[in-house]
Amino acid sequence: MSLLVCAMAFAPLVGLNLLLWMHINAHGRTDVRDAAAHILELVEARLDESMTQLVALGMASKPSCLPDGLAQLSRAAMKATQVSEVSVIDSTGATLCTPNGAPRIVRTVSSAHDTGNPNIKLFAVDLGNDQGPRSVRFVWQFPNGASLAMLLSGEKLMPALVVGRLQADFIARLTLVDGTFVANRLSNQQMASDGKSAFEVQAISDRYPIALTVAVPSEALWRSYRELFIWGNAGGLLLAMLSIAVAIGVARQTEGPVRDIENAIRRGDFIPYYQPLVDIRTGKLRGCEVLVRRRRPDGGIDGPGAFIRLVEATGQIFEITRSLMVQARDELGPAYGPRPELKVSFNLVAEHFDDMTIVSDVQEIFSNGPVRPNQVVLEVTERQPLPNLASARVIIAKLQELGARIALDDVGTGHGGMSYLLKLGADQMKMDKMFVDAIGTERCSSTIIDTLVKLSEDLNMEFVAEGVETFEQIEYLRERGVVAAQGFVFSPPLPGKLYLELVETLHPISGSKKQRKVRKALRGGETEFAA
Repeated sequence: MSLLVCAMAFAPLVGLNLLLWMHINAHGRTDVRDAAAHILELVEARLDESMTQLVALGMASKPSCLPDGLAQLSRAAMKATQVSEVSVIDSTGATLCTPNGAPRIVRTVSSAHDTGNPNIKLFAVDLGNDQGPRSVRFVWQFPNGASLAMLLSGEKLMPALVVGRLQADFIARLTLVDGTFVANRLSNQQMASDGKSAFEVQAISDRYPIALTVAVPSEALWRSYRELFIWGNAGGLLLAMLSIAVAIGVARQTEGPVRDIENAIRRGDFIPYYQPLVDIRTGKLRGCEVLVRRRRPDGGIDGPGAFIRLVEATGQIFEITRSLMVQARDELGPAYGPRPELKVSFNLVAEHFDDMTIVSDVQEIFSNGPVRPNQVVLEVTERQPLPNLASARVIIAKLQELGARIALDDVGTGHGGMSYLLKLGADQMKMDKMFVDAIGTERCSSTIIDTLVKLSEDLNMEFVAEGVETFEQIEYLRERGVVAAQGFVFSPPLPGKLYLELVETLHPISGSKKQRKVRKALRGGETEFAA
C-alpha cells in the first residue's frame, strides 16, 4: 500500500515534468525552425544585393584596371556593405588589381558552385594562410578568361542580432551545401560553440548553394528553462493536477475548429465548384475557375466565408488546394482531354510562393493526366502581399516552363499595384468585381476599365472581367474590347456534374450529332440550352 501511495504521490510530478518537456520540445523546434528560415532569408538578401552589383559590373563592360575601371569597382563595393573587396583576376586566378590597394591573399577552400546566374560561380575562401575568417567569393567569368571577383565577409553575411521567439541561446552556422564552413554566429558571446545540441535545424537555400544550421545546446536550453522546472515541481501534487486539467481544457477548446478542419480534409468534405468562364463575343465556354466548398454532414454546402480565414492561418490551405487540384483533374479529365482549349484555374495564396512545393505539385498532378499543365491557370491575388517578389518570380517561371499560365487576380485592389505587373511576368489580368459593379454608377469607372484593358493589350496579357451580373455590363464590356468574363449573369459556381453537362452543351466535340440538353441554374430561374 505504501508503495502505491508513493507512486500516486510522485506520478503527478512525473507527469508535470513530462508535459513541461513536451511543451518546450514542441515550441523549441518550431522556434528554431523559424529562426533558421529568418536568418537564411537575411543572408540571401545580402547575397542578392552583392550579386546585383556584380551583374551590373559584368554587363557594363569588360574588366579594366584603368582609373575609370577601378572607380566602378569601388562604387560597386560601396553599394553592398558586406563586400570587402572587388577585384579583377586573370585566367590563372591571380589578382590583377583592386581599388583597395594591395590585393588580399585569397585561398580557395571549396569547389565552384553554380548560382542563379550562369556567368557567376560561388566559392568559399580563406584570407591568407592562417586558417583565419572565411569569406564567400562571387566570380563573374568573361569569355577571354578574365574575371571579376567580389569578396564577401562571412561574418558580415550573418545578421548581428536575430529578434525572435527563441528563449535559449543558440548557434547559427553558415556553410556551403557541400559542408564547407563559412561563419558562425553566437547569440551569446559567453556561450561555448561546441557541445551536444538539444535541437538542430538546417535550412537550405533554393537560390544559392548555402545552408544555415541553427542549434540550441542542451546546456543553454536547461539554463533558459531551469526556473520553469523548479517552480513547476514546487507546486506539489494538487497544483500539478489542477494545471494539467486546465491545460487539457484549454487545448481542447482552442484546437476544436482546427481538428474539425483536419477531419473534414480526411473525409474529403472540401470539394470543387466550377465558375464558368465565357467568351462574351461568341457565347462559347472558355473554361472555369475552381472555387472551394465544404460539404456538411447534413448534406448542406458551406461557402468559403465559413472556413477560409482559418485554413489560411493554420496552413491547411495547402493540403486543401492540392486536394482540389486532384479532384478537378479526375472530374474534368474525361471532358477536358478531348477539348485542350478549355482552361481550369486555381486560386493560390501568397505562401504558395515561399518555396517550390507548388511547382512539384502541379507537375505531379497534371503532367501525365487527362488535364494537361497547359490547361491550368494559377491565380495570384493582389489582396495578399508577396513577401519576396524575386523568389515568387522564380517560382512563377518554373510553373510557366511546365506550361501553366499565371493570372493576376483582383487587379487594382491590393498590395501589388504596378510592381506585380512589371515583375511577376503574369499571362492574364483579372479585373476585380468592384470595377464591374461601378459600371453605369460611377463617373470614373469607364476611365479605369479602359485603362486596364489598354494596359493588358500593351503587356500582351489576356483580360478577364469578374463578377458580371447584368446584360448591361456585358454590353458595356463588349464595346470596350473585353473578350472573357465570368459571373452570375452566366452561371453561379456549379457542382461538377452540372458543369460537365454545361461543357457538353456549350462546347460539344466536333463532329458529334447527338443532341444534348442542360439545365443551367440562374438567379432568375432555369434555362435550357441545346447543342
